[in-house]
Parts: sequence; C-alpha cells; structure tokens
Amino acid sequence: MVTRRQDGKDRLKVFGLVFLCCLALTASLVFINYIAEFMGFVIFGILAGFYGCYIYALYRRIEYEYIFTNGDLDIDKIMGQRKRKRLATIDMATLTQFGKLDEQKRAEILSSDRTVIDGSDNMQSDNDYYLECKHKSLGMCYLIFTPSEEFVEELKPYFPRELKGRG
Repeated sequence: MVTRRQDGKDRLKVFGLVFLCCLALTASLVFINYIAEFMGFVIFGILAGFYGCYIYALYRRIEYEYIFTNGDLDIDKIMGQRKRKRLATIDMATLTQFGKLDEQKRAEILSSDRTVIDGSDNMQSDNDYYLECKHKSLGMCYLIFTPSEEFVEELKPYFPRELKGRG
C-alpha cells in the first residue's frame, strides 16, 4: 500500500473550491433582499456545494495497492479509503523492461507515446521503479510504481528469462 502525496496543485484545487463556496455564501448574504423568496434553494445549493468540496477533498486522498498473485501484478487505486478502481493487471511474462527510475528515464517515459500508469507516491524519489510490458487492452505501456525492496525481490523470479538478473 502506497499513499500518494498531495502536491501544491491538489491543495490549491481544494482551497479554490472552498473559496468559491464561501464567496457564494457571502454573495447570498449581501443580496438577501433580492433572493429572500428563494432562500431555501440558495441555502440548499450552498450546503450542497460545501458537501461537494468535502467529498472532492476526501477523494483526493489516493492510495495505490500492489497485489502480486501467481505471476500477475494488479494495481488498484483507492480513493478516500472508500472507492477502489483496478488500474491494470500485468502478466509478468510480458515484461520487456524493468528497473529503478531516474530523472532521465522518467522524462523518456513521460514523453513517449505509450500509455503510462502512474501508481507511485508522487515524491519522485529513488524508491521509484518502472516496468514496460505488453498489456492485453492498453498495448505497450509503462508502469511507474513505488514498491518495497521485499516486493521487488518477490517479483524477480517471475521475470522473463531476458530480464533475470536485472533490476
């Protein structure tokens, strides 16, 4: 289980939404004489806006879970500890590349035309790994993830013969 760190963009989005709700609340109080007959709808709308901001902020807390079973690596995205979404299931026999991720390789992966699945902790640290594989529905794709060293050692016996000894 890897928790994705929130960066400044994530915090700014949540702050902006809360600010807009507060602005709507202030505007409704300023123009209360004009909207007095619709005040119930206005209050309901503002409360719904604040609840929406809460749910949005809650779902911005993202965790990734890596599950390895019988040569298949499943990557799940868990949002707000409530909702789970399967990002991909990768058959380890289809790997073409595997290794530690450095800045040069990260730039190469992000500029490629292949599908990139980012299941990392968003810290861009030395603990990030990448793998390239042939996926059933995504075609050739890259996975960026942040496994523990023990997890990497569990993956290695399932690598194709060409990759054994690497990583």
